[in-house]
Amino acid sequence: MNTEVLDFWVGNFNNEDDFYNFVEEDENFYLEEDSDDVFVSKFAESQSTIWFDQDLIEYGFDDSHMGLFEKFADFSFAEDWLPVLVQRINEMNLKFDINSLLFVSQGQIPKPASIENDDFSLVYLGGIEFAY
Repeated sequence: MNTEVLDFWVGNFNNEDDFYNFVEEDENFYLEEDSDDVFVSKFAESQSTIWFDQDLIEYGFDDSHMGLFEKFADFSFAEDWLPVLVQRINEMNLKFDINSLLFVSQGQIPKPASIENDDFSLVYLGGIEFAY
């Protein structure tokens, strides 16, 4: 049996377009990748990480009024990490409605951090280990 640790963030964005604009890879990155001022995505920039393997991130936006289990059940290996994630969310008593989730293999983001500004809130919930 193998184990993996994923780093998780949950957030609240104004709308789906804003969220995907934040997390998706910037196509111009590879044209200017030698510059220290260009980041692979706005998410990477928010984490002070120029580049990480975009194949190791999974994310989604759901602004419905479903519960967290229903919103996030279709993600990879959700049955293994979702109970722990929901428990952490409940313990943190977040002050916003969660409409977005992203996670990445631990180690891709050297110093994971929460980000809050006028446009969105994105809270780092830590790593969750699971077996597969």
